[in-house]
Amino acid sequence: MSDHTNNSDLVAFHLDERSFQQLYRSYWQKIFGICYFSLKDKEVAAELTQDIFESLWKRRDTLKLSSGIEEYMFRSAKLEVFQYCRTTANRKRILQHALKDHSNAGTYTEDLLKYRELAANVNALVDQLPSRSREIYRLSREKGLDKKSIANLLLVSEKTVEYHLYKVLDFLRENLVDYNR
Repeated sequence: MSDHTNNSDLVAFHLDERSFQQLYRSYWQKIFGICYFSLKDKEVAAELTQDIFESLWKRRDTLKLSSGIEEYMFRSAKLEVFQYCRTTANRKRILQHALKDHSNAGTYTEDLLKYRELAANVNALVDQLPSRSREIYRLSREKGLDKKSIANLLLVSEKTVEYHLYKVLDFLRENLVDYNR
């Protein structure tokens, strides 16, 4: 017997608002219980439970099930808990690395000086760019706008924004070769 499900075994599962509300009332406590049992945190368990139902609602027209809705809901809860734990563990690991790196005060000062020098060099190079390229680069990197937003703001195509960013980054890469070591 194979563990994988054949696409022909999948059954479309559509929800209207009324049946979704009924499903929500019937399964919210059970899904919350699964999440809470694993995490022992009511707020996180409630948030994950809401995320599961939100995902179900968003995919209501395209959802295909190989088993019943109850099994799907319970599997979803276990998967949400697993993903939450994995993400939380990764965050803790990254934070521990950051704290360890930060505790090296000697290298922190040196790194800060290197960063400031690099930032000053990047700014000087950006100031040498043609005005349109400089404007697009600053909107992207300093203001955090995406290509579509920049294109809309400057009344140009996204391809034009992409082209300018490519040229700027290429120019910076060529002129900052010493910092790649």
